[in-house]
Amino acid sequence: MKILLPIFILLSLTVVAQVKLPTNETGQVQYQELVRLPDATRPARQISSEARLWLQQQFPNESDAEQQFDQENNILFVKSAFRISEQLIRYTLTIESKFGRYRATITDLITESKGLSLPVRPTSPTAEEMSRASDKAAKSAEVVKQAVTQQADLYRQLDKECRAMLASLNEYMKSRPARKTE
Repeated sequence: MKILLPIFILLSLTVVAQVKLPTNETGQVQYQELVRLPDATRPARQISSEARLWLQQQFPNESDAEQQFDQENNILFVKSAFRISEQLIRYTLTIESKFGRYRATITDLITESKGLSLPVRPTSPTAEEMSRASDKAAKSAEVVKQAVTQQADLYRQLDKECRAMLASLNEYMKSRPARKTE
């Protein structure tokens, strides 16, 4: 019976599934979407203007997002943040416009809470990782399990927010009427 208890505790800690986030070729968390617009002849400059209109809707207060626009290359850079519970999630959104299409990329995700900033990892931490990181300070398996569950929930919500942001941009851009060129 004494042997079964540690095995049961180890198994119960691994039951909480890790959340995997999309990554780029270097292993950094990255959300990216390449969208071909219904109007394949829409100029890059027009796409950039429409993306800027979408940003004005998303961030009505100028202080909500730092925006930079590279007119020569039709690239829009946005640095902003959103909240999930007590965590502040900072990110960079890049919108690159080309003839009839755009690419939107969310990178540089960082969580901030109580003065601590950490980059978002490709997967939420496991119970084993949390136990090692706590340096045996969290002696209770239940405390570690709770922390792992909270981190997995944070990663799920973060994933949902990033995907919703890209979907909102996509919906807005595809709903824009084609301009007639004369």
